[in-house]
Amino acid sequence: MTKHQTSKPSAKERTGVDRLYKRVGVRKISYYYQHPDGSSETLATAAVGDRKGIADADRAAKRKALDIIEGKIIAGSVAQLIERFRDEIAPTHYLDQSKDGLAVRESGYKNLTKFFGRMDPKSLRMLHGYQYLDARAKAGAPAKANKELSLMSTICKYAVRWGVIEAMPFTDIMQNDTEKDVRTISRSQVVRFYLWSLRQTSTFRNLGCAAMFTYLTGFRAAEVRPFHIDGKTKEGVLVTSAKRKKGQAEVMKLREWSTRLRVVVARAEQTHSVPRQFLFANSKGQAYTRSGMGSVWQDAMFEWIASFDPEAAAALARKRAAELEYILAYKKGLKVAKYEADYRLADHAQYFSLQDIRPAAITAKFDQRNVDAYDFAAHANPSTTHKHYDRRKVKKAGATE
Repeated sequence: MTKHQTSKPSAKERTGVDRLYKRVGVRKISYYYQHPDGSSETLATAAVGDRKGIADADRAAKRKALDIIEGKIIAGSVAQLIERFRDEIAPTHYLDQSKDGLAVRESGYKNLTKFFGRMDPKSLRMLHGYQYLDARAKAGAPAKANKELSLMSTICKYAVRWGVIEAMPFTDIMQNDTEKDVRTISRSQVVRFYLWSLRQTSTFRNLGCAAMFTYLTGFRAAEVRPFHIDGKTKEGVLVTSAKRKKGQAEVMKLREWSTRLRVVVARAEQTHSVPRQFLFANSKGQAYTRSGMGSVWQDAMFEWIASFDPEAAAALARKRAAELEYILAYKKGLKVAKYEADYRLADHAQYFSLQDIRPAAITAKFDQRNVDAYDFAAHANPSTTHKHYDRRKVKKAGATE
């Protein structure tokens, strides 16, 4: 006699491992771990009918689940340690409390919590640090992994002070090797962009003035974006150094007036008609955020390079056509595929960012053998100037006799 199924089989099957369940779908079998807080995490999947794949997925899921259970601690977990550091220590430990600085650290907390969060702080070992570096490197972020693990090391120092752990787990760890992509630019690139910008819209003129101002002063991009009009003095332009370690004395940087510097500042002041407190303000009269200026800078660079490069001009035309198509479709309630850029602007020989200008300015100071080159760079340690900012390809010197 044929048996007829009167109810659907359970979609949630036990696997023999606590909190690990198996779900059989139409095409896929999934193994997922259900956390005590109600959230779930898929640990492995396999296609229905693939016996070997299902067996491999079953073994992998059970191994991962046991690892989670072994390191799972709700009270006193690494996640709580990270949260305590973020809430109690970070607001006073870090000098940079800007929106961008907070966002960068928040991203680091998130990645560290995702990897270490369920572990017992006392179980942290150097091996776990290497596992983190390897995992982040495979995800395409080897350099960021180094910074995040440094953040974790700082958190662990406070954990030792709080008595949560007895010793630092990541001392003397070898960080990921990273290839630094150093872009070297010339004075002529900055000048050409500046002169081109003077014939453009007020937004692009503003960026051109900011670029030339950066070259003339050697200030950091983080000092130029929010440069306050009150920074103009009788002697020159004055800013507080945006980069110093906690506890270091505040450093003021003064750039004495030159004819060209006066002209650039005057043109920047004439760029906007709205009242503002910042020399290179956005259209609302406020200081640019890092991402805000970065977005407008990309547009300006694309326009400038397209003005003399036919290939870039064609790419810009395609980009504009795609954007127009999207706008028209949006108004009609239609869906349009997202525009995929087929041209890498940053690879162009003439492209540069605002951050590339300061090294060029410092290098020019060394080329000219100016006696105030180190004061111009304003680094606490001169070795930093030579290691990261002196980009001379030929170093000239006179004969001994």
